[in-house]
Amino acid sequence: MTDEYELKRFSAYFRGWCQAFGEHESIPGGAEGISWLLGDDQVGFILPQHMTKPLYREVLRTIEAPLLTLGRDSVKIGKLQYQLAQFADHPAMIAIQKVLESESRSHLYLTSHFMYGPGAKIITLSNKKPLSIIYKEIGRMRIRLSRE
Repeated sequence: MTDEYELKRFSAYFRGWCQAFGEHESIPGGAEGISWLLGDDQVGFILPQHMTKPLYREVLRTIEAPLLTLGRDSVKIGKLQYQLAQFADHPAMIAIQKVLESESRSHLYLTSHFMYGPGAKIITLSNKKPLSIIYKEIGRMRIRLSRE
């Protein structure tokens, strides 16, 4: 079974600016090194440094974002593919489904949190629209959830 969703992408007006992620439950990085943040109506993740720039280029620095496919054990976006062990039952995947299947529109943008250091950026999927004083809409993005 496969479902597809559309969300709005946002970028800060000025490089490095972002709002705080807020209160959350943290799931430290496993073998893949991806740390997950689960909050009310939002999910965030922090990637290891070597994975960050290629993902930003694919998602946040383009006019047309490629399709993001979340599968049982992998994430694929554009030319990038990441293997994730048993992701289908992971609490982050369940939280992502909840955000996407909500009646509210979904948004994608960068946030930060003091617990993860000044340079750490959190890629955030949220039902809450980001602050318009900090962010501008840069386009739309499709996400496909594959439960097969």
